[in-house]
Amino acid sequence: MAKTLIMYSSNYGTTKKYAEWIASELNGDIFDIKAVIQSSLKNYNTIIVGGGLYAGNIKGINIIVKNYETLKNKKLVLFTCGLADYSKTNNIEAINTRLKKIIPDYIWQSIKIFYLRGGIDYEKLSFKHKIMMGLLNKMILRKGPEKMNDEDKEFVETYGKPLDFTDKNSITEIIKYCKE
Repeated sequence: MAKTLIMYSSNYGTTKKYAEWIASELNGDIFDIKAVIQSSLKNYNTIIVGGGLYAGNIKGINIIVKNYETLKNKKLVLFTCGLADYSKTNNIEAINTRLKKIIPDYIWQSIKIFYLRGGIDYEKLSFKHKIMMGLLNKMILRKGPEKMNDEDKEFVETYGKPLDFTDKNSITEIIKYCKE
């Protein structure tokens, strides 16, 4: 029987929540990336890596790049977890542009990527992340309302408020792909 490993890197819990849902649906083993022993990767047929989006970077993505020789003949899945609305093509394109700077083309061709919407609780943010979000808010406000796009307006309107866009139904395509 095929064995599935779900690894995640999550600062505030939403990526972990998705990883737990996926592990439950696929009866897979689940670990925080920091706890994964690289030599154990060879024991799995499907490898799923989940990482939160922080300032355009995907937390934990380096495990794929660093271990690609071990992973190259496996079913590889990456899911990102962030605030962006992935029903908007420009958001996926922006993430892919950043991912392509991190993931070499030969890996890019062999990995399936899914985009999941996470959440934010400003009270739980680290000092660094609070500063970053505050600077982003100021930057958007400087544009003025007439130059803000819908996403900018939504950000300003919800800034400082807890948001949770997690949705268990959004893992359906991941589960389907992994079972194929």
